[in-house]
Amino acid sequence: MNRKIQISFSVFISLFSLGSFLLWALYAYSPITLQTISEIIPDAAVVDTNAASQLKSTIYFVRQSYFAAPTWDLKTPYLVYLLNLVLSIILLLIGLKKWASINIFYILGGFFLWALVIYWTNQFANWQEIGLVVVDQLHMLGMLSLFIISLFTSASIPRLLFQLGFSQNLAQSQRNWIYLSGFYLVNLILTYGKYFFSWDINLAIPSMVFGLLAWMAYAFQASTMNMALRWGISLAGFSTLFLFLLTGNDPGIAALEHWFLICQILMVLLFPLFIFANFKIPIRQNLPVYKIIHKAPHLDLRIMFTGVAILGSAWIFAKNGSVLHQFQSAFNNERGDIAQIFQDKQAAEFAYQQAMLHSKLNAKSNVSLAAMALEANDAEAAAYYLSTSQVKHANPTTIIALAQIYQQAEKPFESLFTLRQAQKQFPTSAEINTQLARQFETVQAKDSSTYYYRQALQTEPNSLICQANILYSTQQSDPNLLESEDPAIQANLIAIGLKKGHKTLGTSSPSNPQPGNDLRIWSYIYNDNMLKKGQAKRLPVGWEKDPAILQVFPEIKLLFAWQDYYHDKPLQALQKINLQITNDTTAKTEGLQQILSFWKQSLLESRSINPIRNLQDAKIAIQRYPFQVDVLQQALPILNSNKLEKEGYDAALAALQWNENIPVYYLIYAIQAYQLGEIAYGEEAIKRLKKLSESTYQANRKTLDLALEQARQRQKFE
Repeated sequence: MNRKIQISFSVFISLFSLGSFLLWALYAYSPITLQTISEIIPDAAVVDTNAASQLKSTIYFVRQSYFAAPTWDLKTPYLVYLLNLVLSIILLLIGLKKWASINIFYILGGFFLWALVIYWTNQFANWQEIGLVVVDQLHMLGMLSLFIISLFTSASIPRLLFQLGFSQNLAQSQRNWIYLSGFYLVNLILTYGKYFFSWDINLAIPSMVFGLLAWMAYAFQASTMNMALRWGISLAGFSTLFLFLLTGNDPGIAALEHWFLICQILMVLLFPLFIFANFKIPIRQNLPVYKIIHKAPHLDLRIMFTGVAILGSAWIFAKNGSVLHQFQSAFNNERGDIAQIFQDKQAAEFAYQQAMLHSKLNAKSNVSLAAMALEANDAEAAAYYLSTSQVKHANPTTIIALAQIYQQAEKPFESLFTLRQAQKQFPTSAEINTQLARQFETVQAKDSSTYYYRQALQTEPNSLICQANILYSTQQSDPNLLESEDPAIQANLIAIGLKKGHKTLGTSSPSNPQPGNDLRIWSYIYNDNMLKKGQAKRLPVGWEKDPAILQVFPEIKLLFAWQDYYHDKPLQALQKINLQITNDTTAKTEGLQQILSFWKQSLLESRSINPIRNLQDAKIAIQRYPFQVDVLQQALPILNSNKLEKEGYDAALAALQWNENIPVYYLIYAIQAYQLGEIAYGEEAIKRLKKLSESTYQANRKTLDLALEQARQRQKFE
């Protein structure tokens, strides 16, 4: 059973060490995150032609960039952290009870006294405030566990090297120990110099690697400490380390790395004394002493830990308490996070500022305060904290956030300068290159903009955003992207095709195009309708009057008129366009006027019409070709014979209203008015016909007189 527990403990430490390393190497939390913003950029292209002209109308390209926004995501890490600490406390108490043989009632009594003291010292506070006091103490316990585990693991690598260096020959063993310990010590010193004295050394191993390797070695080595204590202290330590990594608490991480190195440097210096004091004789006999190191007969290893703690503390205070200040900064950052979770903005701001008193340039405090300033629309404060965070912890997200503030303050060149400096520092950041390209567009530098869009694509060739942006910027199609389902790519490909006069494109339709607030999809739907016209799918009827859609994409009105025209409802399309022109208060209706004029002209062109034989043919023909004289002359008598004179009258009236300067429509309308019994309207139309074309009137006078006489006869009969 003990062996199973030992194996479980070793696996637990190894997995958590690997997870910690991956988080440290790959994950970077920030309360400010980058979100994608899509813009539709209008352009113009020929979208239709008729016998007399071309219709040049608006099409849309999609340009995508980034904007920084506050995003607090702290509840889950802190909840898991506090639950793990409670579990670790239980394990520690079980271990202490076993180690010191303490009666369970003493433990319960101690807990009762602790709770009583907490309540008595906070008797005028509410339960939330008391809870925060308890959480503070749990935070202290978590940091103390890291302090202690660094001591316990400091001997694990020297023990491992002592074991690896053992040989069947004593002289060889001694040489191995000297080489291995010397190599290890030199690496520790070089790492310390790089991280804390700014030595320019590229080969230094990160101190977090040393610490996690030491922790893993510790898990496999024998110890006199009972398993409950080892489980408890390790769980508390890893929980705290994970919290630092998941919440971006960089002063806590820096403090731990610093303390790791101090402990390991001191231990590698003291460890030979420990071996010499305890195992001098067995070593001379070249016995495998590494198997009994944890059972030292004279100088206990725990005394060595005490010595490392004392010397390490002296080391820290010789450096003005740097590690202590960083841990205090980390502690106040955790206080600020807890206040954020409870939406106590004032307490959170105070806590983060307290953290800056101990570590002014730490990223966690500065970026958190910047995020709070952005939420409060305090651009000046946000810019200050973001600028401060760049001194030691520059990253693309905060730089883009700072450039965004300059842009919003109408300082485009300050924004451009910030992004150019960032691009030199992060040349492979697609986000920085994209944002820089976007900023060059703002200052009308098209060539530079295209250059940085290309740079962004080179750094991330599989990025859909970069692919769509290069299409927008160069307006050159890419056959490799035709099968992409990204709506921005498809929208830009269609726009390019329309500009180049391609009648068809082998583009792929995005799967499940539900637009919502996504301008990429709206742009794709719009361009797709411009290209396919009557072949495009009909849009859901409810979209046309949906207030949310009208706010996001007001062009939806034009789109529905467009679909009506090319789906055999041209008269309805003309009415919708005319209504938009009438209701437009911006005096920017030139494009709509062109569409209206083009459609009217197209409807007047002569077409080959199938013979109209019955009522259904008549209705369909009038709906599809409302201005075709042949259609009206064939369809209206059929409507009249089926007692649908009013429907025929409406069709004739609509044709006349849209073509008031064409004489033949007055003739058709007058005859249909007589048919309906509207003699006065018919006579008014004939007067207008005489003014426009006397010859047309004279050529059809007998037909008009007969229609008038028949209308009068019907009235007498009635």
